[in-house]
Amino acid sequence: MGTIRLQLIVFITFVSISAGLVAWYAVWRQPTPEPIVADSDPTLDPPPPDPRLTFSTPFRNVQPQVKYVGDAACAGCHPTIDKRYHGHPMGRSAEFLAQALPIEQYTPEAKPRFTSGPYELQVEKTAEGMRHRVTANDSSGKPLPHYVVSADVVIGSGTRGRSYLTYEQGALWQTPISWFTPDARWDVSPGFDLGLGGRRPIMPECLFCHVDRVDSVPHAHNRYREPLLQLQASIGCERCHGPGELHVAERIAGAQPDGVDHSIVNPRHLPHALQQSICEQCHLQGEERITRRGRNVFEFRPGLPFEQFVTVFVRPPELMQAYRSVGQFEQLEQSHCTFPTGEKLTCTSCHDPHATPSAEHRDRFYRAKCLNCHESNGCSLPAPDRAAKKDNCITCHMPTAGSANIVHASVTDHRIVRRPSTSPTTRTLMPGQMPLVAFRQGPHAPPVAERERDLGIALARAAVKIPPGLDGTQYQVGVMARDRLSASLQLWPGDPQAWIAMSLSRHVTRELSEQLHAAKIAVRLLPESDSALEALREAAFECGQTSVALEAASRLVELNPTAPEPLLARAVLHLRQHNWVQAEADCQAALKIHPLHPRAHLQLAVCLSRLGRPEDARKQLDTAVGLTTSTRQRMSFLDWYQRETR
Repeated sequence: MGTIRLQLIVFITFVSISAGLVAWYAVWRQPTPEPIVADSDPTLDPPPPDPRLTFSTPFRNVQPQVKYVGDAACAGCHPTIDKRYHGHPMGRSAEFLAQALPIEQYTPEAKPRFTSGPYELQVEKTAEGMRHRVTANDSSGKPLPHYVVSADVVIGSGTRGRSYLTYEQGALWQTPISWFTPDARWDVSPGFDLGLGGRRPIMPECLFCHVDRVDSVPHAHNRYREPLLQLQASIGCERCHGPGELHVAERIAGAQPDGVDHSIVNPRHLPHALQQSICEQCHLQGEERITRRGRNVFEFRPGLPFEQFVTVFVRPPELMQAYRSVGQFEQLEQSHCTFPTGEKLTCTSCHDPHATPSAEHRDRFYRAKCLNCHESNGCSLPAPDRAAKKDNCITCHMPTAGSANIVHASVTDHRIVRRPSTSPTTRTLMPGQMPLVAFRQGPHAPPVAERERDLGIALARAAVKIPPGLDGTQYQVGVMARDRLSASLQLWPGDPQAWIAMSLSRHVTRELSEQLHAAKIAVRLLPESDSALEALREAAFECGQTSVALEAASRLVELNPTAPEPLLARAVLHLRQHNWVQAEADCQAALKIHPLHPRAHLQLAVCLSRLGRPEDARKQLDTAVGLTTSTRQRMSFLDWYQRETR
């Protein structure tokens, strides 16, 4: 009898677990759509109509044929405002190091030499400019070859700090050391993990908000045509007023406008939404910024809707972080000051884009801005408390705090909280919840099908960043992306960015054959695209088509001669084919570019072990482990080495 009861309990438990699994499957494992059938030789879709030609506006300099002329052409007629603007942080956003105003210090107190984990970093001032040097030791304590780069371009006005770019064979990389002005010291650049290599590619989308203009190699991650910064380095007058060729030509010819001058954009004559578009270019960061189909972010002209060039996706309000750099635009949208004022409150309600108030006038300047709307509502604080805060509204209502995404930096909370104790509430993503939403769709939003296409790409990029886990969130977001991209590609089968995103989403949903199919189409459409080739390399590797993966990897190595990652990715493929000699050669080539790359030493250790050199292999493994910056990375290295050498 006891045996029967035990069997019944086991049976009921099994049925309960099975029912739970079925329910989980029904919720998370949505039906796989039919494979997308594309032409064997697809062609690029024609781009949609160019907003620079089709958008109705009286301003004539939005036309694509009107050229940029640079700030020097503006200064002749506007010397006062030009001088003021170049004292503004935007007017000092970037510069070649040789022309940059020196604000850095090299005294011992500024720590031009400091340590970070197993690394020693040093800033060297030279006759030619500045070098950044990173050193570390091998497993026996002997110095490894140094990683040394020149600081060629300065990024940042210096208000919060400066970062530096090095230019190598047409490629731009951020150096691992930055200057932080508030602390008057050097430190590791924001977001850098030296254990991951410490060599960050600078993409055109990154440069868009920091420099005037660049001519990037189409579909490359960080390669640019000469001259690097064509007219000037820093963001100039034309970022807000549009290209000035037409305006300058008409003034030289003596033509005078009758009323509003439509040869160049003056933001004060734009509707509210188009004024906001000018600020959105750089101050609406979002989680994902998706370039519209057939467009380029550098095509945007002031006077046009930014959303016709880029769709910006943000987290739902309850998932947002208040304190993060370049997130002020999203924060302002959450402000109670925005709602009742409708279209009255803009960035320029408080900020003069041509100048910033001096430190001694700053409190009075911003208080006056607040009183424009709140003059009748006096401060509730007692007079002594107001005096202690210098009678400054923003001390309480726009407090500063450490940036959530940049160390050594503080940012102002643009939510304009009513009470200083108010803090944002955050929570994790709930099952079925959309993790991204398009930022406030304006009156010039693209059609629904285009918005769904952009959302699909954004979700695919977000999905691959989510750690795989038992809660199924990554899979859920991957399905959301896949389904939208499937519908979009039925409309536009020659959309390479959608195919790349489709490959990412199929990777997340573990539909490997369809992942490979999508990547192959992307490469057929864009044979020189770094992203498409990377997608093909990864998909072919997962499907066991090593020869296809090697072909894609080799093309990436050719296109990116200053990058160690393509070499290391190809080395892994050689290891899969037991081609130890070629794998070693790729690892050595990667170490020549970056001698302190931990993963390069790890992969070299595997090669040496397979080549029958166990002592050298162990030395390289110990060196690789010694260069790691976390326990998790260290354990991952050891586990991978054991699996590859057993």
